[in-house]
Amino acid sequence: MRALPGKGAAAAVIAALLVAALALALAACGGGAAETSGGGTGGAAEEQPKQGGKLVVSYLTEPSSLDPAIAYNVIDWAVEWEIFAGLLRYADKPGEEGTQLEPALATEVPSVENGGLSEDGLTYTFHLKEGIKFQPPVDRPITADDFVYTISRIIDPKTTPPSPGSSFFMDIVGAEEFAAGKAKELSGVKALDPHTLEITLKSPNLAFLHILTMPFCSVLDKGWVEKWGKKINRHPLGAGRFMFDHWTPGREIVLKRNPNYWDEGKPYLDEVVFALSFNPSTALLKLQQGEVDALGDDLPPSDMTRMQNDPTWKDYVYSAPEISISYLFLNNGMPPFDNPKVREAIAWAVDRDKLVKLKAGQAVALYQFYPPGMPGHVEGKKYYGYDPEKAKQILADAGFPNGFKTKLYTDNVDPNPKLMQSVQADLAAIGIEAELRTMGNNAFYVQQSTPKTLTMGSFGWWMDYPDPSCWIGPLFTKASAVPGGMNSSFWWSPELDKAYSEAQKMTDPAARIEAFSKMQDIIAADTAYAPLYSRITTTMCSQNVGGFYLHPVRMIDLGSYWRK
Repeated sequence: MRALPGKGAAAAVIAALLVAALALALAACGGGAAETSGGGTGGAAEEQPKQGGKLVVSYLTEPSSLDPAIAYNVIDWAVEWEIFAGLLRYADKPGEEGTQLEPALATEVPSVENGGLSEDGLTYTFHLKEGIKFQPPVDRPITADDFVYTISRIIDPKTTPPSPGSSFFMDIVGAEEFAAGKAKELSGVKALDPHTLEITLKSPNLAFLHILTMPFCSVLDKGWVEKWGKKINRHPLGAGRFMFDHWTPGREIVLKRNPNYWDEGKPYLDEVVFALSFNPSTALLKLQQGEVDALGDDLPPSDMTRMQNDPTWKDYVYSAPEISISYLFLNNGMPPFDNPKVREAIAWAVDRDKLVKLKAGQAVALYQFYPPGMPGHVEGKKYYGYDPEKAKQILADAGFPNGFKTKLYTDNVDPNPKLMQSVQADLAAIGIEAELRTMGNNAFYVQQSTPKTLTMGSFGWWMDYPDPSCWIGPLFTKASAVPGGMNSSFWWSPELDKAYSEAQKMTDPAARIEAFSKMQDIIAADTAYAPLYSRITTTMCSQNVGGFYLHPVRMIDLGSYWRK
């Protein structure tokens, strides 16, 4: 996505070791989780939250779906974080504290110490909080059977379209058989009683609890899903802090406070409006005029410096590093990008520092495949650089001394077209004549995941949860090099798939992170992608918003804000 966002030899310290390993890995990566910085003081001393009112947050694009099993991009999840809830969640706090797991609909985070995790790290037992209900009009208590249905639906071959999240759950006992249609039910997920859920894995997976925080696992009511059928993507109903009111395509999505919400005191707001199809520059103007309360997208680079220095607004500008990567995908199924030397030449041709300047410094040039902050990132590691002469020579060695013609694709979200114009010029300098083509965000999202459709283009990926498996699995494996997958280059390697599978089973946290770090060597040897930069999010709120901060996983956290 960006979509954002955790056993050692002794089974008794499995959970503790995982938390410690992630903390150490984040620290070693030269950054930890995102800390809100910049202005961001809100222009006043800390205030007590106030109940009631409405906030409007703007976005350029609108969701492709609000079906948790299907939705898998930034705006989809931005809305879903507010409507739905699952077993676990991340704390509503900035910085590293915001990556800490805590119970949502479960009573506690399973561990060996509390009896929720078996000694061998394979069986998780979740006890559900009693009395929590689905949102109206379903309005009934949530049971363990609802989670059996929810998780099974992610893997069920009858789910249409197939869930892009299914690969995250293949470690569950019986998942492969169920996904292949060889079993009638998912045997590894059971309701022991109305308030007890048991999930059994085939092998230990240190990231599994984090996987359960993803919106894919948001609890659903089977009757409601079956009532709406294929239209469920426009009729979401869950157990989150806000409930769906209406969606006017191209204009707005409106959510109202969930009267059944279980987290006492929250949310503070009565209503949230996602204002859609707002160009970021227009959204900024609307914010200054009082029609928008917060920007869901980044400040446009052209406005960045001005707003950071404006005495009226500088205290309402917030920045936080993302654990993300922006890259060029190079379609291995379409010549000449099936030639690894061609891909390598392109990786050496791009001036990443120029891209950072075009983004007004709101990015970090990236020369490896893990961004800063992701466990497995190696500080200072560079597989590529900016060397046009070297790129020309590699291209000549690949059999293209005079270059070639191709197409370069991107979406129409500012500043991506301008950034790709820079890449286009860099490619021209080594003899590659690339015709730049832009398209709408949702159309681009679909086409980049369709085999033999787009030759080369820009794409980005946000951390789903703080573990490198959420990087390798969706972006670089055979399982993801399929229609609807996120492996836009359609590149995979038996060597990498084997290394990934083995690392997933490791119970030594440090050794596991080291194994994931070394996978970069395999990826770089074939130049599966050309990494470009890691983003820094910079956005704004109005003087009317209290409690504003950027969450390290969700970024915008509407359940924690209030209207002054």
